[in-house]
Amino acid sequence: MSNPGANDGRLVRRIRFYWDSPVRKFIWDSLLRVPWLIAYNIAGTAVLVILFALTSQGRDLLRISAERGFGLADLDFLWNLLFLIGTLVGSLSLWYISRLTLGVEYPGYPLDPKYAAFGRRWWPRVVGSLVPLAIGWTFLQIGSAAPSSETLLGWLYLAMGIALLLFYLARRPMFGVARDHMILDLRNAVPTEHRRRGRALLIAALALVPLFVIAPVLLPQLLGAPAIAVLGVVGISLFGTAVLTYLPMSNGAPPLTLAVLLLALVSGIWNDNHAVRVGDGPDIPVQRPTPVEQLAAWQQERAGSAVAPESVVLVATSGGGISAAYWTASTLAYLEQKFGAAFTERLFAVSGVSGGSLGAATYVALKRAGLETGQADSLLDRVREVLGHDFLSPVVAGMLFPDLVQRFLPVPIGLADRQRFLERSWESAFDGEARALFKGPFQGLYSGPEAAALPSLMLNTTIVETGQRGVFSNLRVDGFPQVIDLLEPRYGLGDIRTSAAAGASARFTYVSPAGTVHVEDGDTLRLVDGGYFENSGAATMTDLITLLVKNGVALEPILIIIDNDTTAPNLCRRDGSVDQPPSGERFNSTVSEVTAPAQALLQTRAARGNLAEVTAANLVESIGGTVIEVPLASVLRARLAALGAADAETIAAVESRYVEPPLGWSLSQEVREGMDNTLRNEQGGLDRQLRYLAIALGLEQGEVPPCAAH
Repeated sequence: MSNPGANDGRLVRRIRFYWDSPVRKFIWDSLLRVPWLIAYNIAGTAVLVILFALTSQGRDLLRISAERGFGLADLDFLWNLLFLIGTLVGSLSLWYISRLTLGVEYPGYPLDPKYAAFGRRWWPRVVGSLVPLAIGWTFLQIGSAAPSSETLLGWLYLAMGIALLLFYLARRPMFGVARDHMILDLRNAVPTEHRRRGRALLIAALALVPLFVIAPVLLPQLLGAPAIAVLGVVGISLFGTAVLTYLPMSNGAPPLTLAVLLLALVSGIWNDNHAVRVGDGPDIPVQRPTPVEQLAAWQQERAGSAVAPESVVLVATSGGGISAAYWTASTLAYLEQKFGAAFTERLFAVSGVSGGSLGAATYVALKRAGLETGQADSLLDRVREVLGHDFLSPVVAGMLFPDLVQRFLPVPIGLADRQRFLERSWESAFDGEARALFKGPFQGLYSGPEAAALPSLMLNTTIVETGQRGVFSNLRVDGFPQVIDLLEPRYGLGDIRTSAAAGASARFTYVSPAGTVHVEDGDTLRLVDGGYFENSGAATMTDLITLLVKNGVALEPILIIIDNDTTAPNLCRRDGSVDQPPSGERFNSTVSEVTAPAQALLQTRAARGNLAEVTAANLVESIGGTVIEVPLASVLRARLAALGAADAETIAAVESRYVEPPLGWSLSQEVREGMDNTLRNEQGGLDRQLRYLAIALGLEQGEVPPCAAH
């Protein structure tokens, strides 16, 4: 018969045996408790490794680095030189601060010297070498348009990582330092000279904050987004390890992480610095017409031309970051160049979302400037030059430096707003009169006699508090259902800058913050990306057409849909589009409990955009109009067609380069050239679409088959 007491005793002895075992102590001290002391540095290393090795945006940044290479033209070599230096300095800093932090015995956090020794020595070595190794490995995998540069850079970073690791292992015999003078063997306060070096590293990181505020575009674009990302993440990591962990724990207090988070939470009551940017001067008094009034005046202006007054071109352009902006502006400028007055005399309005709004606003600003300076013939080259700039580096600098510091200050500092960095970078891409127009009031675009030659703009945003569409337009859109006209006087945005109006439409998640609008009755509204409501711009265009038809306006619309989804199928059945039944991959039911709601919300956004396009297309055809598609997917189709019978790996590599990264404000030269060539040669199905447009404009004989969108 068993003895319960004896069994209990054996269980206690077994638990004690495992608890006292060397393996358990090694895991507990070296693999768990030691890394907790440098958790910020480990997290920072993980963030950088994931960014560059596993995310599409990071890999795209490395492609851009490979394309820039070390050429002297436009100081391209600085981008990679500073990236190399930043990675080297950042890696050494992570190792050094980790080593200092782990070389101290902390009151209230005892570590067994025997079992913690491995972690104390190896964790600093890992965080100090892993980032360049990950960057080097990724360079050799990305398959950019500059294989020689990517190979050179890949081996440079791999060599850096290996050299750093060898330095960490061999520095004691290399410099003849006795073991009892090594920091990890002192087990007391960090020596004065090392504390001084640590402070210098922190001061150097913080010094970038005021420098970026002073030069929010020039300095970030000089450093480049990759170097800024490395320096920013490393700076955050060093501050967290040295200030929030080492300082309090070395004095017997707990880490300050929770206290700092509480400070940010409390400061957030007063420190909103994301107000939508308006002009510095007085409001420009512009009498905005209704759509019916504007169309009547527009038709009267063209009454003497060969264009039928009821023939109207309307454009809906969707979101998609800088690729959407570049494709939208290039498409509009190319159509103007190809069809001349037959297109420009009919172009009445453009409805845009996110990057599509930026592209449309860029086209209109450059067109207006060209009318004033007599340089309208070079419009296509100028939109490509403007939107070929690096816009990601400034917003990353603002996000990781001034705007991050702002979160812990109770007083709002408008100069630290990261959206300001992005909008300023757009403004600086222009020059001369065009810069003044894009930096100046949005309504200034439509003042003076030159405005008669411009299409109306409808830039869509989303209002956080109500979920409704908000629209910035030179037209009064208060007659649209469930749409907020944000240029009504009560919102105080009558002098909003052109860049800020486009920016309000393109405030997508986390890269840009919600923009604050102070309403005259004391209320506050926040504006986010127009794609939150629907991402095509077609819903607002449908409202415009419906309003005109209801008011008895004679209308023969030509609706051009610029879909900026690089993988989207055609909208029209005539162009090979077929019904796609819902399908999906296998899923884990436990994970699905958490992810399904968020996934459904994200997919609903795309589905609403598709539905809006179908609704607009069907409405146009129901009143005798024509639907034309100019999809960005044509670029990828043309590129894949040029590959011919390529293997699946090659096809996947090409697709990965042309799909828009999530933080999409940078565009590689390969993708820009792919867009340019596709338009120039009318590839990927564009030849058929542009022939349909020529027929609709009366330039060619024939009939346009019905779209029959679905």
